Amino acid sequence: MSKKLQKNIKRQKRKSRFELFHPGNLQREIDSYGYSFSMGKYSVFLFLSVAAAIGCGILFSLRWHLILLVTLASMAVLPFLILDGYKQMFEHRRFLDVSDYMEQILYSFRLNPKILLSLKDTRTLFTEGRMYEVLGAAIAYIEQGVYEKDLYREALKIIEDAYPASRLPAIHEYLCTVESNGGACREGIDLLLQDKAVWADNVMLLQEDKKAARIRVIFSLIVTVLLAVIFHCVYRSMPSKYAIVYHPVTQICTALYLILNIGILRKANKQIAKSWIEPEDVEEDKLSGYVQMVTDFDEKKETRKSLVIGGSVFAAAVLAGVLGKVFGAAVLTAAAIFLLNQHKVGYRLAYDQVVREINRVFPGWLMEMALLLQGNNVQVSIEKTIETAPAVLKPDLQRLSDSLKQTPDAVEPYLQFLGMFQLSSVLSSMKMLYAISESGHGDAQSQIRMLLQRNSKMMDKSEKLTNEKSLAGINGIFYLPQVTVSFQTIVNMVVFILVFLGQMKL
Repeated sequence: MSKKLQKNIKRQKRKSRFELFHPGNLQREIDSYGYSFSMGKYSVFLFLSVAAAIGCGILFSLRWHLILLVTLASMAVLPFLILDGYKQMFEHRRFLDVSDYMEQILYSFRLNPKILLSLKDTRTLFTEGRMYEVLGAAIAYIEQGVYEKDLYREALKIIEDAYPASRLPAIHEYLCTVESNGGACREGIDLLLQDKAVWADNVMLLQEDKKAARIRVIFSLIVTVLLAVIFHCVYRSMPSKYAIVYHPVTQICTALYLILNIGILRKANKQIAKSWIEPEDVEEDKLSGYVQMVTDFDEKKETRKSLVIGGSVFAAAVLAGVLGKVFGAAVLTAAAIFLLNQHKVGYRLAYDQVVREINRVFPGWLMEMALLLQGNNVQVSIEKTIETAPAVLKPDLQRLSDSLKQTPDAVEPYLQFLGMFQLSSVLSSMKMLYAISESGHGDAQSQIRMLLQRNSKMMDKSEKLTNEKSLAGINGIFYLPQVTVSFQTIVNMVVFILVFLGQMKL
């Protein structure tokens, strides 16, 4: 994506955010989610928000202009808090719709392996709503029979665009393959149903964890605000000559503290209102940099660089010691020790990131392989997965495919796949793929079943790794109220000490 396009997207987002300050625009946005929102409700929320802001301002003895500032901050955040609440309900409903759709269309297709009939059968499950309309559009596209390249894939893409669930493309691709090539599909359908169940269970678990995390954030906000109130009461009870309650620095710090807490609440709500079905964005460029750092790592070359940089800093530390700058010499020595080993630290961090990503995405790739193996051999299946493979797997998959073209019967290409990471789950799976490639059709089917049993546990672990990554954001917010109250307390203590010392001089 070009920088110009990124700027345009950011500009449009900022514009849409400002538009939400108009109650009519907020109402239309909520209506687009399928919910009704009246000006009466907005007035109640606005009154409560203003009352809470003014109440907190009075409680902390703020000047009127600072109370006004806090009130404006709460009013500015209110539309987003309201929208996040409705968006959360919308995402929950969207998840239930796509979950029911995936399950029903797989069962329908197993009974009658025709996409159009399965779509019509699945549509009867939804009497109204967005999924009903989207399925109707897909059915109409197929019945019209006008398409660009592939009728069924283009029709099913309508559903994928409306419901971008990570499991949906794999299901649709399998349905299209069976529709085109025919053959038995029961085992593939069972595999997809099992995978969908794992995905749905982990999505629900993630949302429960997010709700619990938000409750912890709100509890943390309440506790820290009560702590700030207690300190404020102590300051108010002091003799007037030591009073800091109306000191300009204290007033500004307290107002900033309240505004930051409003922002923390907004941030927690934003995290829980994220899409339930869309996969988290992966920083492909950053991840590719880690992969390149690990694969192209030259220990001797990097060691020499570290020796030059670290040695220079160590020489500066020695010079500082000779000049009698003990503290500076100690700091420079610590920096030199780190710089002498920085190449090892950087490599280890990159290596751990790559391994974590491999563990997260490899089971999904193996699932795609298992589906393709229902109608292709191992070598062809590997070739077909390269284009859509995750960035961390793509280079090794390309090398594996190239090696198999030269030596199709050799085991070495399988064993060398991601070999530098020495992951037992990957190695055992690749050995099984080699066994499938060498066995007959009957043995291959039993081998595939064993592969799927092994992959089921890996998929569950992969989903939990993804959930941990998604939870990291909201779990980190829990500590922010403690940071803000500590900031306020430290500033107030410094002001008190300065006032106290000033009175002592008098």
